Amino acid sequence: MKKMKKLLAVLLAGVMTASLAVMSVSAEEGTSGESLSDEILTVAIEAEPNTLVPDVTFLGNHISAILRLIYEPLVIQDVTTMEATDNGLVTKVENVDDTHIAITLREGVKFQSGKEFTTADVQYQFEQGIRGGRSDFYYMWDPENNEIIDDYNMVLALHMPWAQATELLGFDVYLAVDSEVLGAAGGADATVQYLENAGTGKYRMTEWVPGQYIMLERNEDYWDKDNMGYYAGYKFVFITDASARAMSVQSGDADLALNCAVSDYSVYDADPNVQAKILESGNSSVLFLNCGNGGPFEDEKVREAVYWLLDIKALKEVGNSGLGKYVDTTISPLCPMWDGIAQNETKEVDVEKAKALLAEAGYENGVTIKARTSSVTAVLSMIQEQLRAGGIEMEFEVAETQVHFAALAEGDYDCYLSTQQCGYYSEAVRTTDGYTYSFADVYGGCGYNNEEYGKICQKALTTYDVTERKEAYAQLQQHFRDHYVSVALYTTVNLEVARKDLENINLYGIGIVDLSNLRSTGE
Repeated sequence: MKKMKKLLAVLLAGVMTASLAVMSVSAEEGTSGESLSDEILTVAIEAEPNTLVPDVTFLGNHISAILRLIYEPLVIQDVTTMEATDNGLVTKVENVDDTHIAITLREGVKFQSGKEFTTADVQYQFEQGIRGGRSDFYYMWDPENNEIIDDYNMVLALHMPWAQATELLGFDVYLAVDSEVLGAAGGADATVQYLENAGTGKYRMTEWVPGQYIMLERNEDYWDKDNMGYYAGYKFVFITDASARAMSVQSGDADLALNCAVSDYSVYDADPNVQAKILESGNSSVLFLNCGNGGPFEDEKVREAVYWLLDIKALKEVGNSGLGKYVDTTISPLCPMWDGIAQNETKEVDVEKAKALLAEAGYENGVTIKARTSSVTAVLSMIQEQLRAGGIEMEFEVAETQVHFAALAEGDYDCYLSTQQCGYYSEAVRTTDGYTYSFADVYGGCGYNNEEYGKICQKALTTYDVTERKEAYAQLQQHFRDHYVSVALYTTVNLEVARKDLENINLYGIGIVDLSNLRSTGE
């Protein structure tokens, strides 16, 4: 404790010289003098939210898009480079040592309730985060050992060195919430549908008519007067069918439709009256092969056979309409830790090689594997046919979502298809590092028990120096390829259909749609 107090004193004096990384940000010039619109935009989303309480449970992209208008992440950063911009709630992030991060909050930020945003709110957020449904983003933090210096300065503690920790502060699970309002609702155990005026964002919720719509209005008391919400409000309507959602923009019933079917991209791209906006989420679609449950994929030859049987070009056409990028590992080509290699882009299917590998592994007459899924998609059906051509019979075990993930946490599967987030690249490492983590830690993964790979993973996860970290990630990706740890396919994309004049439809954090800076070109 004496060491920590001394450290904090140095921090307050502003002369810390041993920091590992420093990020300083200042107020943005913004859009001062801009004429704001009195229009209310209608946005069609795929389903009615089950909750609008942030950080409590897993929320779909369409729900997170609403939350981003009401709440703000602690840090605003570029979704691809992960570099901080200059207009976040946190103005300074400093790595004190391997397990302590000092942050400074922007002064004068107020919640929609009028209460000032302080370190007490951040402390409560972290305390609840490790208990809530998004604890997979909070597990490395140690809030019991956080140190609050004053209302605007504090030191966040980690249980372990975690090189990506500062980048996590820009994710959608680190939205600033009024601790008093969230606490009154039950914190991580909250069961209310929404919180009243608990965000710092540009909009506040004014009405929720079940089964019909959710209304937001511009927050006229928003803390950054030079960067107010452009539109007077948003009306979110619920349209389950993806085609009907997109057509609502064509008909003029909606101004924007989120998460439309990528297979319809060419249809809306050809329509001169709307814009078909492709957002590169960069998330990697991966067929996880269970190497740690005593099944056939413990043998590297069987894993390699799967690799040579899969026609990834055809899979990308079916699953992504040919859009997105090829991936070789769980690390996305849009991730700052990507090593620049796209081997799958030129790979060709080799059925005979796959059959020979299976025979060497003792499966000359073929092998049957169990694939877990919550629904059989066109991509999974194509994978099944491609594997069958080489003697691998894939049998689907279909279960509702809760049962599906419980089985993954127990390691009860041979394979399953999943998506790894581009931004949360450290989690993409954990899903393959079976040497250190159990299936339950990551709800699946591949349980690859390899000591060499485990050491590479730990180096990648805990190395703060960016150059050395990238070298570790390059080693990790090469080992993944050399030993066919699992089979990666392609990156996913989002299709949003919008009015021609709308601009600044972007992504943030882990690939969440951000409408907070939406504008009209005036055309």
